[in-house]
Amino acid sequence: MGKFKDYYMVLGVPPRAHARAIEERYWEQAHQLHGEPTRRAVKRLRLINEAYETLGSPHRRERYDQQRAEFVAPDRAHLRPGLLHMVVSLLGKPFRPD
Repeated sequence: MGKFKDYYMVLGVPPRAHARAIEERYWEQAHQLHGEPTRRAVKRLRLINEAYETLGSPHRRERYDQQRAEFVAPDRAHLRPGLLHMVVSLLGKPFRPD
């Protein structure tokens, strides 16, 4: 499977961020990198533009969120639902000092 680009992380916004917050963060980062002649800055600016193109459009963002959900949370059928309960019962409850 290829490497997945997390555009929310690229822009530094949470996945539930409002469109206005995404736009503000995009312009903030683009302004910081604008005029910086290094290859690294140019590469970063392209990535920021790509992220904003995707998250700035409601239709593209919806499709991206579906793809992201599939990548971030792959099929977890191999995990038993009672695994946490079993571990806690074997190890006991965590110690909390009063």
